[in-house]
Amino acid sequence: MLSAALLEGSDGAGSGADGRSGALDGQIGGADGPCTARSEIIGVEDASRLGFSANDAISAISGARSATLTWARGGSTTVTVSAGAPLTARFVHFTRSRVQHAAGGDGAPEVPVDPMATSCPFGDPFLEIDVPLSFSTEDGAFADSLPVTLQAGNREAVTYIHVIHPLQVQGSYRITEVDPAEVDDVRLVLHGTIRSSTITGKLQGLTPGNLNGTGEGPGTHGGRFDVAEF
Repeated sequence: MLSAALLEGSDGAGSGADGRSGALDGQIGGADGPCTARSEIIGVEDASRLGFSANDAISAISGARSATLTWARGGSTTVTVSAGAPLTARFVHFTRSRVQHAAGGDGAPEVPVDPMATSCPFGDPFLEIDVPLSFSTEDGAFADSLPVTLQAGNREAVTYIHVIHPLQVQGSYRITEVDPAEVDDVRLVLHGTIRSSTITGKLQGLTPGNLNGTGEGPGTHGGRFDVAEF
């Protein structure tokens, strides 16, 4: 899932260094390290530092929502999306370490001081919420329950990106955009947003060489094709 890529290098709750010690006499300087996503497991009923819980976010978008889905190859149908009860939740925020150095006296070399956590200029915090997501179309192409990780930065909407193996599709949809010999190597990627009254999203295919969903284009990185939009 996307969250795994997003949190690569995350070492869980309480992993960031806090404060500094052992400061020496002299000038203090330093350099900021790269921003890193930190993930903290919280209860689905627990209010996060954003001011709401996973249950609050799901309650705001509870119930089935439908929209018109347009197939890239022509035609349309009705798609219905519904998020189930939250299973687990994580609070995700971004920090970076500032490596401190203290200049020694009498021309002595700089001495490293314990790193301290600082804020990042980008990357707003959000909740990750694992839920079963019902995704179905009126024409029977999809009739799936997907284990999706939702992202909620506020109470108004949640977003998700989920990778689907073609053989796991429960409906009648079959990939016809690529050579049949390569179908097993293709992945479908479902992007979506659920708001209090609406749903929007798109479904794309990723061909071999681009199975991680980076969207870097064709060639050595593979390619992508549109399947549907709603």
